[in-house]
Amino acid sequence: MTDRRLERVDDGEWAFVASLLLAGLGVAVASPILVVGATIPLWYGVSAGFGAPPDARISSRRILTRRSDDAADEPQAREDGADAGFVSADPGDTVAVRTTVRNTGAETIVDLRVVDDVPDALSVVSGTPRLCETLEPGDEAVLEYELAVHRGEHAFGGLTVRARNVTGTVAETWSDGVGGDDEIRCHPTAETVPLGEGTNDYAGEVPTDEGGSGVEFYSVREYEPGDPVGSIDWRRYAGTRELATVEYRAERATRIVCVVDVRSSQFRAATTERPPAAELSAEAARRTADTLLDEGHPTGVVGIADRRITTVPPDGDTTTRRRIRDLLEAARRAEFTGEEGTRTAYGDPVDEVPRTLPGEAQVYLFSSFVDDEPVELLERLRTHGYAVRVVSPDVTAGPDALETRLEALDRRTRLARARATGARVVDWDLERSFGLVLSDAVGEVGVR
Repeated sequence: MTDRRLERVDDGEWAFVASLLLAGLGVAVASPILVVGATIPLWYGVSAGFGAPPDARISSRRILTRRSDDAADEPQAREDGADAGFVSADPGDTVAVRTTVRNTGAETIVDLRVVDDVPDALSVVSGTPRLCETLEPGDEAVLEYELAVHRGEHAFGGLTVRARNVTGTVAETWSDGVGGDDEIRCHPTAETVPLGEGTNDYAGEVPTDEGGSGVEFYSVREYEPGDPVGSIDWRRYAGTRELATVEYRAERATRIVCVVDVRSSQFRAATTERPPAAELSAEAARRTADTLLDEGHPTGVVGIADRRITTVPPDGDTTTRRRIRDLLEAARRAEFTGEEGTRTAYGDPVDEVPRTLPGEAQVYLFSSFVDDEPVELLERLRTHGYAVRVVSPDVTAGPDALETRLEALDRRTRLARARATGARVVDWDLERSFGLVLSDAVGEVGVR
């Protein structure tokens, strides 16, 4: 706790003036009521001039809880006085903050105001880190809010506390330490791609409920002519002289489709030195597709222009990789050519895109979310049951003008709506490199 700073909010001068005026008026008109009434502001002025500061004493404790689409990690209970802890989270998660403030003094704090020191790099998405309460001795008050998380280690500070005395004429301000949790750590990796449950007929890494080639035991059935010798249950044959075949749980790969928004609204940039949103989305989609193809997952691309949708169906061969790169290169210039191996449809993307996707695919959506159409598309995809990951370059950062601030606010609202659908969202600050964005986009995918 730092030194307390006293401030006399009101010195009561006006009260003395008011008292003299009332008393003079009462004498002039011979009114005893006005003379007696003149003592009321007089008493306030005396209290303001000589009032004592509040004797406010508090203790506080902070608990952080990670909230994601999959589950909420329960906070670990800590005894009073234990070392401060931390919570781990992934980009796109939110962390709930619950700070409890307790009056440990012997006097009532009639006007207590508290502000929690939120990490500068994180933004509050719900609730408020501020509190204004009256606390009896031993009573508690709680301030609760949620933070949107991105990569890095984010440390909290203490509490800024301000208390006033009963008359509100003397205020005391100080910084107070907080027990419990004091840090959020966000360090996702992109070394592997954990997958959801959507599968297809390609061999891969996702277990299925059917027998086939794999490593996990599935069932034993009667031997049929033509079964591989290596799958025969020789131990059973040795005991019963009956042939049986061991089946293992089949594994399938996951189809991935990268949906890239290159409508006319996407050809704007945060500054003249930076590329527009369409180019950023196309480059991020290319690197994401290359990473997924290298992992062996059939991957495709859907490019969204103004009322035109061009598709490279998901596959895992080198021809598909070339077609994806060609399509994305054309998308950067808004020049879809409809080359061999692509499919083209016309109409509203919100209606047409779900019709082009395989039913079990997982979707990556790349868009700057500067208008409502990507949100409507995302909501439609989620309604159809698709698992969706969003990568959104922030092209609203720039000059601190009213119009820019309003655009940024609208965009944050749309991303909040996207998170509310259950989609994973990577809000891409353009100060970050492609590599970090790729790590967030690919590394954070979890089981649906």
